[in-house]
Amino acid sequence: MHLHEEPIDLLVVGAGPAGSRAAAIAAKEKVRTVLIDAKPRIGEQPHCGEFVPARLFSEFALDKASIIQSVSLMETRILSSHELTEQASPSQEQEFGTTCSSARPDTMETYVSSTIPSIGFLVDRVRFDRDLCREAAGLGVTVFCSTRLLRRENENWVVKCGSEETILRPKYIIAADGAISTVARSLGLRGHELLTGLQVEVPLIDSLDRTFVFLHRSFVGGYGWLFPKGKAANVGIGVVRGKEIHPKRILIKFLESLLRQRMIRPGRLAISGGQIPVSGLRETLVEGNVIFCGDSAGLTHPITGSGIPQAVASGDLAGRAVALAIKTGSTQHLSDYNREIRAGYAGIIGHALSKRTVMMRRWNDPDFAATCMNSWIAFKGYRKRFKVTDEET
Repeated sequence: MHLHEEPIDLLVVGAGPAGSRAAAIAAKEKVRTVLIDAKPRIGEQPHCGEFVPARLFSEFALDKASIIQSVSLMETRILSSHELTEQASPSQEQEFGTTCSSARPDTMETYVSSTIPSIGFLVDRVRFDRDLCREAAGLGVTVFCSTRLLRRENENWVVKCGSEETILRPKYIIAADGAISTVARSLGLRGHELLTGLQVEVPLIDSLDRTFVFLHRSFVGGYGWLFPKGKAANVGIGVVRGKEIHPKRILIKFLESLLRQRMIRPGRLAISGGQIPVSGLRETLVEGNVIFCGDSAGLTHPITGSGIPQAVASGDLAGRAVALAIKTGSTQHLSDYNREIRAGYAGIIGHALSKRTVMMRRWNDPDFAATCMNSWIAFKGYRKRFKVTDEET
């Protein structure tokens, strides 16, 4: 089947966890579904720490073949202000991921640390995404990689597969195309506020039973992380975008600090990066016959940036909503989707967004530790609710 040969009921844009799950659920109900993704291979280069809570696999009966290791704890460290302040040289930046031979053996100085239960798995996201997409294909979804949405023309949607442009006119569209959503742009909708994520996979010295989060002034608006994956680990940073903020340089200094602490070995096994939405849910998740889910919907947590469970859950519900709409001829099921997602996530995400607003306002306060302890999820201060004042918006 070529892209233009048969009429379709549903076009799903983006074959990440949200899109593949939505397509699979719809196809189970005999919805004629096409799933497109811009990547040459589904799942390539995910910008993700690759941690998922253990309950995800039981709630959605997902294939566990992608699991690399389990973890039981999350350790958070608030770092002293004098760490990581030196800028990497241009030569270091060119040799991204390598280290200086002059690195000192001293360790990072920690102001405050907190360890809390965090039971979950580190997964191979490439395998995780491909398994979800293969399940969708096995249920009858027609999947096209290297295929991207170009634009909307009235009720038509123009996609490009290889060198060929094709006009599609599906009954419904599910937008699962990430933080910078082409579907949203085609509809003239506002974009999300974004963090830039940059990550390398590095070898570990010893295996670890927990994830690590590092808070430091240089990780502006975000944090650093070390998530173990057996003999390797994902080490990354998330920072706001700005003229004076250089993610590569910051990550290099962070890697050097981890080397001095003897948590990682020199070298790099992979590099990835991307954008993380941190401005909360869209005003509406349904625009006419278009449903937003996953990152495109703004379902990522504004403080932690986590989004895989929400992506799978929203994709599942979006696929069901479209199937019911086609079966009954009523678009009420799309409104039900919008209401159900908001009932499940608006409170959690709204609270995190209020914390983020004040955190950014107070980022440069003298007591950086206090800012972190009132805004990061591992500390009791995160649970304290407050009204954001006009001064802090």
